[in-house]
Amino acid sequence: MDRLTWKARIGLVVVSSSTVNEGRYPRVVPDVGFFTSRMLLTTGGLDAMEAMEAQAGRAVEELASVPVDAIAYCCTVSGALRGVERDRGFCRDMERRWGIPVTSTMLAVTEAIHHLKLRRVVVTSPYPDDHHEAEHAYLKQTGIDAIAMHGMGLKTGPEFARVTPEEIFQFSLDAWDDTADGLFISCMNFDAMPAIQALEARLGKPVVTSHSATLWRALALAGVDTPIPGYGRLLAEPRPA
Repeated sequence: MDRLTWKARIGLVVVSSSTVNEGRYPRVVPDVGFFTSRMLLTTGGLDAMEAMEAQAGRAVEELASVPVDAIAYCCTVSGALRGVERDRGFCRDMERRWGIPVTSTMLAVTEAIHHLKLRRVVVTSPYPDDHHEAEHAYLKQTGIDAIAMHGMGLKTGPEFARVTPEEIFQFSLDAWDDTADGLFISCMNFDAMPAIQALEARLGKPVVTSHSATLWRALALAGVDTPIPGYGRLLAEPRPA
Protein backbone atom coordinates (compact mmCIF):
# COMPACT_ATOMS: atom_id res chain seq x y z
CA MET A 1 0.00 0.00 0.00
CA ASP A 2 1.04 3.58 -0.65
CA ARG A 3 2.50 5.17 2.46
CA LEU A 4 3.53 8.79 3.01
CA THR A 5 7.22 8.93 3.87
CA TRP A 6 9.69 11.84 3.86
CA LYS A 7 13.42 12.28 4.33
CA ALA A 8 12.56 15.12 6.69
CA ARG A 9 9.69 17.36 7.77
CA ILE A 10 10.20 21.11 7.50
CA GLY A 11 7.89 23.70 9.00
CA LEU A 12 7.30 26.98 7.20
CA VAL A 13 6.00 30.07 9.00
CA VAL A 14 4.43 32.08 6.16
CA VAL A 15 2.64 35.39 5.65
CA SER A 16 -1.09 34.81 5.14
CA SER A 17 -1.03 36.10 1.54
CA SER A 18 1.93 33.90 0.60
CA THR A 19 1.33 31.26 -2.09
CA VAL A 20 4.74 30.54 -3.63
CA ASN A 21 6.34 28.54 -0.77
CA GLU A 22 3.78 25.76 -0.67
CA GLY A 23 3.64 25.50 -4.44
CA ARG A 24 7.36 25.63 -5.22
CA TYR A 25 9.18 23.71 -2.48
CA PRO A 26 7.45 20.32 -2.98
CA ARG A 27 8.36 20.50 -6.67
CA VAL A 28 12.01 21.17 -5.88
CA VAL A 29 12.32 18.55 -3.11
CA PRO A 30 9.43 16.07 -3.49
CA ASP A 31 10.82 13.66 -0.87
CA VAL A 32 10.65 16.26 1.93
CA GLY A 33 7.40 17.11 3.71
CA PHE A 34 6.54 20.82 4.08
CA PHE A 35 4.02 21.99 6.67
CA THR A 36 2.87 25.59 7.07
CA SER A 37 1.51 27.92 9.71
CA ARG A 38 0.24 31.34 8.64
CA MET A 39 0.54 34.79 10.18
CA LEU A 40 -2.32 37.13 9.25
CA LEU A 41 -1.23 40.26 7.39
CA THR A 42 -4.31 42.44 6.99
CA THR A 43 -2.88 45.35 4.97
CA GLY A 44 0.27 46.32 3.12
CA GLY A 45 3.14 48.42 4.43
CA LEU A 46 5.91 48.08 6.99
CA ASP A 47 3.75 48.97 10.03
CA ALA A 48 1.36 46.10 9.27
CA MET A 49 4.28 43.74 8.85
CA GLU A 50 5.67 44.67 12.25
CA ALA A 51 2.23 44.08 13.81
CA MET A 52 2.12 40.66 12.16
CA GLU A 53 5.19 39.66 14.18
CA ALA A 54 3.03 39.26 17.30
CA GLN A 55 1.78 35.99 15.79
CA ALA A 56 5.23 34.47 15.32
CA GLY A 57 5.35 32.50 18.58
CA ARG A 58 1.94 30.94 17.99
CA ALA A 59 2.92 29.94 14.44
CA VAL A 60 6.15 28.26 15.58
CA GLU A 61 4.29 26.44 18.37
CA GLU A 62 1.82 25.02 15.85
CA LEU A 63 4.64 23.63 13.72
CA ALA A 64 6.42 22.19 16.75
CA SER A 65 3.29 20.14 17.43
CA VAL A 66 3.59 18.31 14.05
CA PRO A 67 6.51 17.70 14.95
CA VAL A 68 8.97 18.94 12.32
CA ASP A 69 12.75 18.58 12.05
CA ALA A 70 13.46 22.25 11.28
CA ILE A 71 11.49 25.49 10.99
CA ALA A 72 11.95 28.35 8.54
CA TYR A 73 10.50 31.78 9.22
CA CYS A 74 9.59 32.71 5.64
CA CYS A 75 9.43 36.50 5.48
CA THR A 76 12.42 38.43 4.21
CA VAL A 77 11.35 41.94 5.20
CA SER A 78 10.19 41.13 8.73
CA GLY A 79 13.56 39.52 9.48
CA ALA A 80 15.31 42.59 8.08
CA LEU A 81 13.17 44.87 10.24
CA ARG A 82 14.26 42.94 13.34
CA GLY A 83 17.92 43.54 12.53
CA VAL A 84 20.68 40.96 12.77
CA GLU A 85 20.96 40.59 16.55
CA ARG A 86 17.21 40.52 17.22
CA ASP A 87 16.74 38.12 14.32
CA ARG A 88 19.37 35.74 15.68
CA GLY A 89 17.90 36.11 19.16
CA PHE A 90 14.41 35.29 17.87
CA CYS A 91 15.65 32.07 16.25
CA ARG A 92 17.65 31.07 19.34
CA ASP A 93 14.68 31.73 21.64
CA MET A 94 12.36 29.59 19.51
CA GLU A 95 14.95 26.79 19.36
CA ARG A 96 15.34 26.80 23.14
CA ARG A 97 11.61 26.85 23.72
CA TRP A 98 10.66 24.04 21.35
CA GLY A 99 13.88 22.08 20.83
CA ILE A 100 13.70 22.45 17.03
CA PRO A 101 16.32 24.33 14.94
CA VAL A 102 14.95 27.55 13.45
CA THR A 103 16.21 29.85 10.71
CA SER A 104 14.83 33.08 9.34
CA THR A 105 15.01 33.95 5.68
CA MET A 106 17.40 36.86 6.26
CA LEU A 107 19.76 34.76 8.38
CA ALA A 108 19.70 32.05 5.69
CA VAL A 109 20.35 34.61 2.95
CA THR A 110 23.40 36.10 4.66
CA GLU A 111 24.77 32.64 5.48
CA ALA A 112 24.28 31.55 1.86
CA ILE A 113 25.96 34.68 0.48
CA HIS A 114 28.95 34.18 2.78
CA HIS A 115 29.05 30.46 1.92
CA LEU A 116 29.44 31.45 -1.74
CA LYS A 117 32.12 33.99 -0.74
CA LEU A 118 30.22 36.97 -2.17
CA ARG A 119 30.81 40.46 -0.80
CA ARG A 120 29.23 42.83 -3.32
CA VAL A 121 25.73 42.00 -4.50
CA VAL A 122 22.97 43.47 -6.62
CA VAL A 123 19.52 43.07 -5.02
CA THR A 124 16.26 42.85 -6.94
CA SER A 125 12.76 42.53 -5.50
CA PRO A 126 9.08 43.22 -6.12
CA TYR A 127 9.07 45.84 -3.33
CA PRO A 128 8.70 49.60 -3.12
CA ASP A 129 12.02 51.30 -2.39
CA ASP A 130 11.28 51.90 1.33
CA HIS A 131 11.30 48.13 1.89
CA HIS A 132 14.98 48.04 0.86
CA GLU A 133 16.30 50.22 3.69
CA ALA A 134 16.13 47.55 6.39
CA GLU A 135 17.53 44.87 4.08
CA HIS A 136 20.44 47.10 3.09
CA ALA A 137 21.26 47.73 6.77
CA TYR A 138 20.97 44.02 7.64
CA LEU A 139 23.27 42.98 4.81
CA LYS A 140 25.78 45.67 5.75
CA GLN A 141 25.81 44.50 9.39
CA THR A 142 26.90 41.06 8.17
CA GLY A 143 29.65 42.41 5.90
CA ILE A 144 27.72 42.31 2.62
CA ASP A 145 27.65 45.39 0.40
CA ALA A 146 24.42 45.81 -1.57
CA ILE A 147 25.84 48.01 -4.33
CA ALA A 148 22.45 48.41 -6.06
CA MET A 149 18.87 47.61 -5.00
CA HIS A 150 16.07 47.64 -7.57
CA GLY A 151 12.40 46.99 -6.77
CA MET A 152 9.36 46.70 -9.03
CA GLY A 153 7.34 49.02 -6.78
CA LEU A 154 4.59 46.47 -6.07
CA LYS A 155 2.80 46.72 -2.72
CA THR A 156 0.90 43.51 -1.89
CA GLY A 157 1.62 39.81 -1.60
CA PRO A 158 -0.78 38.79 -4.38
CA GLU A 159 0.92 41.28 -6.70
CA PHE A 160 4.34 39.83 -5.84
CA ALA A 161 3.17 36.28 -6.57
CA ARG A 162 1.72 37.18 -9.98
CA VAL A 163 5.13 38.17 -11.38
CA THR A 164 6.35 35.34 -13.60
CA PRO A 165 9.83 33.78 -13.45
CA GLU A 166 10.42 35.13 -16.99
CA GLU A 167 9.65 38.68 -15.82
CA ILE A 168 11.93 38.25 -12.79
CA PHE A 169 14.69 37.00 -15.09
CA GLN A 170 14.48 40.05 -17.36
CA PHE A 171 14.11 42.54 -14.50
CA SER A 172 17.18 41.13 -12.79
CA LEU A 173 19.21 41.18 -16.01
CA ASP A 174 18.32 44.84 -16.52
CA ALA A 175 19.37 45.65 -12.93
CA TRP A 176 22.68 43.79 -13.06
CA ASP A 177 26.02 45.50 -12.42
CA ASP A 178 29.11 43.67 -13.71
CA THR A 179 31.17 44.84 -10.73
CA ALA A 180 29.04 42.72 -8.36
CA ASP A 181 30.09 39.27 -7.11
CA GLY A 182 26.55 37.92 -7.28
CA LEU A 183 22.81 38.59 -7.37
CA PHE A 184 20.30 38.34 -4.51
CA ILE A 185 16.59 38.21 -5.46
CA SER A 186 14.56 39.11 -2.40
CA CYS A 187 11.03 38.16 -1.25
CA MET A 188 9.40 34.88 -0.23
CA ASN A 189 6.33 35.48 -2.39
CA PHE A 190 8.31 36.15 -5.57
CA ASP A 191 8.72 33.01 -7.70
CA ALA A 192 12.37 33.48 -8.66
CA MET A 193 13.72 29.94 -8.18
CA PRO A 194 12.98 28.82 -11.77
CA ALA A 195 15.05 31.77 -13.05
CA ILE A 196 18.21 31.03 -11.05
CA GLN A 197 19.92 28.62 -13.43
CA ALA A 198 19.35 30.78 -16.50
CA LEU A 199 20.51 33.91 -14.67
CA GLU A 200 23.72 32.21 -13.51
CA ALA A 201 24.39 31.10 -17.08
CA ARG A 202 23.94 34.65 -18.39
CA LEU A 203 25.74 36.51 -15.59
CA GLY A 204 28.51 34.04 -14.88
CA LYS A 205 27.99 34.76 -11.17
CA PRO A 206 26.08 33.00 -8.35
CA VAL A 207 22.42 33.87 -7.78
CA VAL A 208 20.75 33.56 -4.38
CA THR A 209 17.02 34.03 -3.84
CA SER A 210 15.05 34.25 -0.62
CA HIS A 211 13.56 30.85 -1.48
CA SER A 212 16.78 29.09 -2.43
CA ALA A 213 18.65 30.34 0.67
CA THR A 214 15.82 29.49 3.06
CA LEU A 215 15.46 26.01 1.59
CA TRP A 216 19.25 25.48 1.62
CA ARG A 217 19.49 26.33 5.31
CA ALA A 218 16.32 24.52 6.42
CA LEU A 219 17.41 21.32 4.67
CA ALA A 220 20.81 21.52 6.35
CA LEU A 221 19.18 21.98 9.77
CA ALA A 222 16.95 18.98 9.06
CA GLY A 223 19.95 16.83 8.09
CA VAL A 224 19.19 16.57 4.36
CA ASP A 225 22.40 17.01 2.36
CA THR A 226 21.42 15.62 -1.07
CA PRO A 227 22.48 18.03 -3.86
CA ILE A 228 19.59 19.59 -5.79
CA PRO A 229 20.44 20.31 -9.46
CA GLY A 230 18.69 22.87 -11.62
CA TYR A 231 18.35 25.72 -9.13
CA GLY A 232 21.79 27.26 -9.11
CA ARG A 233 25.13 26.70 -7.50
CA LEU A 234 23.96 27.10 -3.90
CA LEU A 235 21.63 24.10 -3.89
CA ALA A 236 23.75 22.00 -6.26
CA GLU A 237 26.70 21.97 -3.83
CA PRO A 238 26.98 19.96 -0.59
CA ARG A 239 25.30 21.75 2.32
CA PRO A 240 27.13 22.37 5.61
CA ALA A 241 25.28 21.05 8.65
